[in-house]
Amino acid sequence: MEHLLETIGRNMFAIFGVMALGAAALMVAFRSAVHSVLAFLFAMLCIAGCFLALEAEFLGMAQILVYAGGIVVLFLFVVMLVEMSKKKEKEVFQLQSRYAVAAVLIGAAVFVGVFRKVIFGTASPEALVLRPELAEGLNVARQNAQAVSRSLFADYLLPFEILSVILLVALVGAVVLAKTERV
Repeated sequence: MEHLLETIGRNMFAIFGVMALGAAALMVAFRSAVHSVLAFLFAMLCIAGCFLALEAEFLGMAQILVYAGGIVVLFLFVVMLVEMSKKKEKEVFQLQSRYAVAAVLIGAAVFVGVFRKVIFGTASPEALVLRPELAEGLNVARQNAQAVSRSLFADYLLPFEILSVILLVALVGAVVLAKTERV
């Protein structure tokens, strides 16, 4: 039974991975900015599906909340705020898509050819290694989200807070830039 679940997980990972690559290629190929953002949303949801297929529930839900929920909405607001009707810019974007699709295909071939064995080598026996005092009373391989949260708020609290301040500064900067551009 466990072997069957592992096989299903691998197949789901492969399916979601191929769909994410297809969505990324469509994101670059679409001429409409709104369609590109929607393809980006689909790619982020497929990546969340990859995380869920690997039984990394915390990363899957974080992917959905942060990227699919937050970043895509931000991109849609930017697309709606920025005027995309300038003919010169439109021609530049249309010429760029052919090169971008070629770059994505070459990048995928290089990834599959060179980095496949390096990145997808033998798996670690444990999902996350915690200090013994943090891992007390916790099955790290099964309680993945609890292990990540314990590690995040114990060992990596300062980088987590620094990241939140950087994101806040970026948000304020984006609002200021959008406001001055509309004037």
